[in-house]
Amino acid sequence: MIQMEEIKKLDTVEIENKVTELKDSLLKAKISKLNQGEFDTNTFKKIKKDIARCMTEINSRIKG
Repeated sequence: MIQMEEIKKLDTVEIENKVTELKDSLLKAKISKLNQGEFDTNTFKKIKKDIARCMTEINSRIKG
């Protein structure tokens, strides 16, 4: 889980790259869920929250 303080230290390009990485890991988690049948749903929630945090910071920088 990424903390907001860590996100604020990154520049915008690094945050966008992090969002891409998180989306990739979300896709991989979904694929592994399909293959294994059982999967911890908390992982999906954590990845989605990290993506939301990153997007919030990007949007605040664009508006600010």
